[in-house]
Amino acid sequence: MPMIVRTQCPVRSRLFVSVSAGLFAFAVGSVPAPAPAHAAVRNAEDLLIVDCLLPGQIRKLGRQATFLSARRPVRTTQAECEIRGGEYVSYDRANYQTALKVWLEGAMSGSAEAQNNVGEIYSKGLGTAPDYGMAFQWFKKAADQGYGRAKINLGYLYEQGLGVAQDQAMALNLYREASGIQDELLYASVVQVQIKAKDEQITGLQQQVQEGEAESAALRQQVQQLQKELAQRRSALQEAQRQLGETQAKLAQARQRQDDDLTKLLENQLLAQEEQINSQRTQLVALESRAGAAGGTYAAAPMLEILDPVFVATRGRNTAVYRGGPGQRQVVGRVTAPQLVRQITVNGQPAPLNANGGFSAKVDVPAGGAQVQVAAIDRAGARAELAFTLLPQAASAASAGATAPAAAGDLPRDVKLGRYYAVVIGNNSYRDPNYATLKSAANDANAVAALLKSRYGYQTSLVLNGGRLEILTALNEMREKLKPEDNLLIYYAGHGEVDAAGQGYWVPTDGAAGASKTWISNAAISDILNTIAAKHVLVVADSCYSGTMTRASAPTFDAGSMPPEKWATWVKTMANGRSRTALTSGGVMPVPDTGSGRHSYFARAFLNVLQDNNRLLEAQRLYQEVSSSLALGAINSPVPQVPEYSPIRYAGHESGEFFFLPRGGGSAAGP
Repeated sequence: MPMIVRTQCPVRSRLFVSVSAGLFAFAVGSVPAPAPAHAAVRNAEDLLIVDCLLPGQIRKLGRQATFLSARRPVRTTQAECEIRGGEYVSYDRANYQTALKVWLEGAMSGSAEAQNNVGEIYSKGLGTAPDYGMAFQWFKKAADQGYGRAKINLGYLYEQGLGVAQDQAMALNLYREASGIQDELLYASVVQVQIKAKDEQITGLQQQVQEGEAESAALRQQVQQLQKELAQRRSALQEAQRQLGETQAKLAQARQRQDDDLTKLLENQLLAQEEQINSQRTQLVALESRAGAAGGTYAAAPMLEILDPVFVATRGRNTAVYRGGPGQRQVVGRVTAPQLVRQITVNGQPAPLNANGGFSAKVDVPAGGAQVQVAAIDRAGARAELAFTLLPQAASAASAGATAPAAAGDLPRDVKLGRYYAVVIGNNSYRDPNYATLKSAANDANAVAALLKSRYGYQTSLVLNGGRLEILTALNEMREKLKPEDNLLIYYAGHGEVDAAGQGYWVPTDGAAGASKTWISNAAISDILNTIAAKHVLVVADSCYSGTMTRASAPTFDAGSMPPEKWATWVKTMANGRSRTALTSGGVMPVPDTGSGRHSYFARAFLNVLQDNNRLLEAQRLYQEVSSSLALGAINSPVPQVPEYSPIRYAGHESGEFFFLPRGGGSAAGP
């Protein structure tokens, strides 16, 4: 598809009411509960989220005193704001000034929610450059009051060094505080701290590669300069030899005339020219030697990368752990510049190498693990080697000093996950001919909706070839219907766009190329997620989704290293937290599987993992298994895809995790 490059809350009322003995406040003529907003919907813009100032309520104190309460800020759709008589600026015209007008008064009065919203306004920029310094101040005010979302936002600023000095430890502490997670429960940030040494080593190697590439470029330039200088020297040598011949001829003529003075002068000149020629010959030899040495230096050795299995953090030898027992295990990898590679070997045995640089080989893995050595040999004989230990999961747990937790994957008895809903969108056919017709998006959506409904008990809403209004209407219906105990999954397969500012968009079937107002921005979707009451929301996009945080802010459970009894505690903590996360394919549109043709590579991996699952599956584990499956299944994909999983910024994420529980799976366990 053509790539277009462009520049780019829950309501908390504030009432001034004093209550004394014998008196109580009650509402008179207050604004009625909001009616379903779709009754007033005229176009897609009516379903976008805006900052709305609702009118104050007429309240009565006792029998005689009446007063009008302050106007109440909320985030809701344009249509609902109109129905409730609110004041707002339309979504496409709103900026940081109009947003501050709604929330600043409440923030100054001490509302933690309003303070967090003001911090997000400064952090987003909304028509101007983000002011992370001001965002930090407001997030801190809200975090000091214990507001979870503000702690997450503040932790992100510390992690990225935005508006404050970078402090990974402070970020980790804030993420933990926001989720209520204890030290013994693992957080993704802890994993990052554990592999910091490995990351530093990788960074060092990458820096060495960059330095080597820079050195190679410098050497190429130096060789070119030397060759140029060499040609000049040869030309000068030829000229000197020509002059020498002329001088020798003149000397012979002078000797014949017996001109002693001229003879002496010419002899001196001849001696000087011979010395010059000898010097030039010496320089010529040195230049040829240097040019030869430099020319042999910038032939880069091949670089290896193991895609599956994934390495885990250890203090010693590289270790990769896979789920399952002893037996044959496939190792999948990739090598740079495959056209320069003569052979790939795995434990000394040749492995087939495809045109994209991918290779795979099967390794016999006993219960105690296997040593694996992968080598790439280029045509010049240079080698790149990577050695690691391959362990089945049970063996890895034993090596960590603990057995694999039998309870991992079970649902604790006192945990209620609530109801599950899904909005599944698949767009194949686009009106604008600039967007190619997709082959697999509708098939993917049908299969995902059917699997979620039949195997996992979801109530699904399927949108095929949906326009902008249809997609926003489906999301708005969930906003109106879902309760705090519910869970929502949004699946999107279709074209996407990313502009020059990094903002992502989903393209509806009536979207026009080059007209971002006809698309649905990921920021607008995040705003909708922020107003949905559901406790857990997961966006699965076989396309782009911008505006996410890092995986460091997402909790995880490592069944191979954590005690079994911690599983129930971890699940309870995550089930009680409010989460907004995104799992994406890493591309901007579905890439059809050239083998089967019915599904994209990403959708096939997603469906396979959910179909094979028979336990309580957390989204982090889903991401890991989809990544592994995609590495194996998409090795011949014409477009490389690297799945991503992380919380969504400005969508109301606090903590928690999204869980999948198949019918009859994950039997209850625990006290």
